[in-house]
Amino acid sequence: MVDQVDILHMNITSALSIHGWSHLDAIILASLSTESPLLLVGPHGTAKSLLVEKMAGALDMEMRHYNASLLNYDDLVGIPLPEENGKSLRFVATPGSIWDAEFVFFDEISRCRADLQNKLFPIIHERKIVGIPLSTLRHRWAAMNPPAPDELDGNAGSGEYYLGSEPLDPALADRFPFVLGVPNWSDLSDKDRRQLISWKNGDDDEINNNLIGGRSLESLVEDCQKLIPELESEFEERLSEYIVYVIDLLAQAKLPQSPRRARMLARSTIAIHAARIILTGEDIELEESAELALIYGLPQNCSEVSPSPAIVVSAHKQAWEISGLADTDDWRTVLQEHDPVKRVLIADKLDFEIDDLSRLITQALASEESDSRQLGVATAIYLSFRTRRNLLPSAWEPLITLASKILEPRIIRETVSAGFATQTWTAITQWLDRRPKDGDWIEELSQNFVLAGFPDMWKTQKWDEALAQFHKDLELFGVKESA
Repeated sequence: MVDQVDILHMNITSALSIHGWSHLDAIILASLSTESPLLLVGPHGTAKSLLVEKMAGALDMEMRHYNASLLNYDDLVGIPLPEENGKSLRFVATPGSIWDAEFVFFDEISRCRADLQNKLFPIIHERKIVGIPLSTLRHRWAAMNPPAPDELDGNAGSGEYYLGSEPLDPALADRFPFVLGVPNWSDLSDKDRRQLISWKNGDDDEINNNLIGGRSLESLVEDCQKLIPELESEFEERLSEYIVYVIDLLAQAKLPQSPRRARMLARSTIAIHAARIILTGEDIELEESAELALIYGLPQNCSEVSPSPAIVVSAHKQAWEISGLADTDDWRTVLQEHDPVKRVLIADKLDFEIDDLSRLITQALASEESDSRQLGVATAIYLSFRTRRNLLPSAWEPLITLASKILEPRIIRETVSAGFATQTWTAITQWLDRRPKDGDWIEELSQNFVLAGFPDMWKTQKWDEALAQFHKDLELFGVKESA
């Protein structure tokens, strides 16, 4: 283990004069320690290539830097010549061929021809080319600009889209255990910006003196490699449970992962945890390492629209909480349900305590992005619980505030302007005219719900679809005509 004095100075990227990347240090060390492919995704001029060049130099490795947009297959393998027997080929290596490389960097990989991308598969995943093992090759990194979306924003400024950058083949993207979005100028602190433009930035003597407390990057990699097996043995069971749940939750969030990615995430979590221990020397939490592995380990990070961090972190937190519970724990049953609204129903059936049920209700209301669904859910829960369950004021207050918009008699006067509002109001009045005048309880709730949402909610949501969802929520919570 590294001495505590040295640990306090360990900052890999800053030591290489790459400023603003320190939050990625553990990911980078994990990739180097497991010799796992890593993909850098970011705008031009963000030091992607510079980082790799300095990294290979710090490791004293023979490096090949290929611009994939200009690459030909012969550039990789050299000059093919037939053997004397005429039955096979041999390759005459050129100074730029891959055979003796230890560190390979494929820049602009998203601009690479499709046929050549296929030829990069075995290099990145298996360290082979034309079926021949690349015995000296250890690290395979790549970089790309974010792909342009299918529909361009006309208000976006010039230079915000990379029209020549295409999404990677999903199978190729799935070969990279680490997919890192890199910081742009707007992501840098004032200190990082000043260091970036400093005249002294990049001074080789300064780099050599400051690199990780005077230690070599190679020694850090070795320490991390030694620690990984110990951590795998310690956390295998806990991590296996977590990965199973988080993969299912990601799929529910429309971020499906392959079985290969599930295995990668388990391995990456341990590697990142080991790297964080080596770099900080602290007694750190595995949960934080798992979150980092998830944030920087999804192939969708290199797609046109990268996953929302909030969705990814939410899946992580839920999976971590579930995996830490006993099989017989009622909370496990509740948290296994992805829908926050249905969690309230399950908790009610399991007779949860007031505090816990109230917390689940407030979480369910807060999770709803649709105003109409929030209104409908609050009304359904209020009508279901008002006479049979005690709740905390923190839950009753939002329930009553929302439900009152439907349940309390009110007279509202609205001036309907020409255009969309008029069309919507005409459709609603026609619907009202068809309703029975002496309708039941549900009929009255339905009419009040539609009127309560006019005009503001129906500007962004379809009132008839929202009404259908309201009926489902009433039924879900057992609110019937006899109420």
